[in-house]
Amino acid sequence: MDQQSPLCGILIALVLGLTGCASNGAIVDPIIWWDKDDPADLAKYGPTPIQRIEALDDLASGARGMSAERRSEEAAKIAKALPEEKNEVIRVHMLRSLAKLNTPEAFAAMKSSIYDSAADVRREAVVALGESKNPEAIDALADVLIRDRDYDVRIAAATALGQYKTQKAKEALVPALDARDPAMRFAAIESLRRTSNVDYQGDTAKWREFAMGGNPEPPPYSIADQIVPSFFR
Repeated sequence: MDQQSPLCGILIALVLGLTGCASNGAIVDPIIWWDKDDPADLAKYGPTPIQRIEALDDLASGARGMSAERRSEEAAKIAKALPEEKNEVIRVHMLRSLAKLNTPEAFAAMKSSIYDSAADVRREAVVALGESKNPEAIDALADVLIRDRDYDVRIAAATALGQYKTQKAKEALVPALDARDPAMRFAAIESLRRTSNVDYQGDTAKWREFAMGGNPEPPPYSIADQIVPSFFR
């Protein structure tokens, strides 16, 4: 066996530790030589990645109990720091906090993040825009649905549009109904189903008519249609 193997393993572990990220995208704290819980060291070296994430998650959890002024202040701080943050996992948690704070400053930052270089961040921005229930998000989500290069981000946009009950949001889902991919069509149908009093099951054509403002007849009940919806045919 190669005698250098143990040394190589140690070096790889050191490199992964120093980067602050695990190979699966999860955050791990880098190797530190100070007491991360000591106030003096914390003031000198700053919080570790995990400490930053915990602080953001705590902020999100407590957002509902904050005053409007406090929410605005916290959202403004995160929105200002977001474009400069290099760690994409932390950017994801920043967006989750902004979604809970739900202020004009938060909305502007979430909307800007649909252009982030990282697909996971863009997806989180799309989810946050859906949760915001701000009608101004519809155009942004419609743009993501047809423009974004990442499949999961586009699926998230189709799902997020289901949070809105307006005709504009329904029409924005038409490109997803016309997609060749069955999963994309299914996501669009599920979003439209949330706004419809009639279940057109898997009949993509009727869902498309509904999305365009029509009122198609309900499809006749068919066991075959239940087993194999039209978007899978």
